[in-house]
Amino acid sequence: MKRWFVSMAALGLACGGDSSGPSAASVTGIAGDNQTAPRGASLPAPLSFTALGSDGLPIEGVTVTWSATPAGAAAFAPTSGPTDANGVASANVVLGTTLGVITMQASLAGVSAVTFHATVLDPCDIFTPYTIGQSIPASLLTTDCLQVQWYYDYYQLDLAPGQQAIRIKMRGVGAFDDTFLDLYTAGRQIAGFDDDSVLGVDGGRNSQLDIVLPGDTSYIIGANSFDAFATGSYTLSSETRPVAMNGCRQVWVVRGVTVSDSITTTDCPDSSATTKYYDVARIVVFSPTVLTLSMKSTALNPMLGLYELNPVSYARALVQSNDDSAAGATNAFIQYSVAANHFYDIIIGTSAGGETGAYTFAVSSSTTLSPHVAGSAPSAGGRGQGSWWRDVTIPKRSRR
Repeated sequence: MKRWFVSMAALGLACGGDSSGPSAASVTGIAGDNQTAPRGASLPAPLSFTALGSDGLPIEGVTVTWSATPAGAAAFAPTSGPTDANGVASANVVLGTTLGVITMQASLAGVSAVTFHATVLDPCDIFTPYTIGQSIPASLLTTDCLQVQWYYDYYQLDLAPGQQAIRIKMRGVGAFDDTFLDLYTAGRQIAGFDDDSVLGVDGGRNSQLDIVLPGDTSYIIGANSFDAFATGSYTLSSETRPVAMNGCRQVWVVRGVTVSDSITTTDCPDSSATTKYYDVARIVVFSPTVLTLSMKSTALNPMLGLYELNPVSYARALVQSNDDSAAGATNAFIQYSVAANHFYDIIIGTSAGGETGAYTFAVSSSTTLSPHVAGSAPSAGGRGQGSWWRDVTIPKRSRR
């Protein structure tokens, strides 16, 4: 399922050979040169050639010994053996950990060694092209990208212009039944993650990531596992979804998106005497930056709450809320200075209990301060808990 890149190199000759037994006068039919595969993986095709005698016919029994430069850059099966009745020598190759172009030699008596080349890729830099609507059967293998303690397959998703709402699903097959999904920007910053698709369904062990994204850009899907060093088969699929929230389950958002939805009695309820219903948006924000949120409605009195999310326990801590964005205005507005990288849950709700109706929610694409809105609540400032993420990996969480 990996995308392989070919690096062409010229066929070279080196001296070598076995002086015992039959000797070759020349070789022909060289195959398997200039292949590409990830480190630790097998080359797609065996290396092979045909040895010819002085009469120009295939010669049997010429001993061929296989080796690699640098030493240990590849393993061969067999490492040595005679040409067959058709004069053919061949070997299957498993690549080592050396990255870049390596050479492999077949040494035999009578002629210079036959030289092959291969390009060894880092599996963490291989992105399989993916489009919305595809269903791909695949497997996590020990030759895949290893990030800390988790194997990853990466897929590149190129979005057309225009805001899009998508659902990405990963379902384990057989014994591999605890999947995990990450989504990254093209710059490898985390944009969203999902562990358990729906609690109580299929044991909650499959993954489903719902997210609203600006179009005309690329994202990287990271298919991995909840358990460390887990391998096994899975299916990756996706679909478009309405640009709306999802009942009482969070929907990821990023900067520059606008969502039109409604508060209904099927949304999340709070515990107040007169129930207030709300939707949940989730976002990751990198510091130093300003996060600007707005909620507008003519059907209800909007209320926004911004909560810092603990990615291990999923506990929320309120950092800022807003009811009326200005005197005489019922719309809600939050502008929050983020001092450290964090996940946040955005509670999109109502000021009064029992209210339902349509609203528009937006996340500004701007990362700087907007003009002050009269009467708005002051920013609470950053909480300064420091960065929890490292490179392109997400720390695994205890199950919810």
